[in-house]
Amino acid sequence: MLLTVDIGNTNAVLGVFDDAGTSLATLRIGTRRDATQGELSLVVSHLCRRLSGGEASIRRTVVCSVVPSLTRTFAGFVREELGHEPAIVSAELDLGIPVSVDDPREVGADRIVNAIAARERVGYPAIVVDLGTATNFDCVDADGAYVGGLIAPGIETASEDLFRRAARLTKVDLDFPATVIGRNTRDCLRSGILNGAVGMIDALVDSVRAELGGQAAVIATGGLAGLIGPRCRTVDRVEDRLTLDGLLLVDRYLRSRS
Repeated sequence: MLLTVDIGNTNAVLGVFDDAGTSLATLRIGTRRDATQGELSLVVSHLCRRLSGGEASIRRTVVCSVVPSLTRTFAGFVREELGHEPAIVSAELDLGIPVSVDDPREVGADRIVNAIAARERVGYPAIVVDLGTATNFDCVDADGAYVGGLIAPGIETASEDLFRRAARLTKVDLDFPATVIGRNTRDCLRSGILNGAVGMIDALVDSVRAELGGQAAVIATGGLAGLIGPRCRTVDRVEDRLTLDGLLLVDRYLRSRS
């Protein structure tokens, strides 16, 4: 079996696939930068609790992480507890996709993996909108190369900063109000945060499509994709597990070259 691990700043998502590429289990947990190998062992055991052979059946692991301390801890867990060397995704690893940016070392592993998955899903050119701690736009050009993108404040990140700075504004649940024009403070906030995000995404995708040329397909992913994606006129599809599926593709590519 294959263990895939996507460690973000806010959440980490783990998935297990069989050798045919069928998803067997997934788990989303909050990211804790000080997690120990013992705690990670409990998480993986919980993920595999209903699988034949449990975690002992995991033979390969692919990790993409934007939290260096957890990358090291998870790699140590895989070596010591699972008994093999994990593949750690980075722009310095041959992943089968050209990374055409000024300094590939600056590109987050999750952004490259999302680009790989998008190429497989919708071809190219393509745009991935990843709604997480930041709202990332990742772009694949007409030749299939990753060519960079945009990084905007995440919806929850920006709204939490607003609530912290404005003494009379209190935190609200993030769900769309019935109308764009809010008639109370709660609905004004919800509309501004969520409809503002939709407007930003549509405006930026329009500009990115113009630069890429052609009608690039757009995939929304990340924790808020299911809420925001369907409201965006520019988003063609929502793929909640795009990054895990991209890690599966990375594993296949690496095995084909070994």
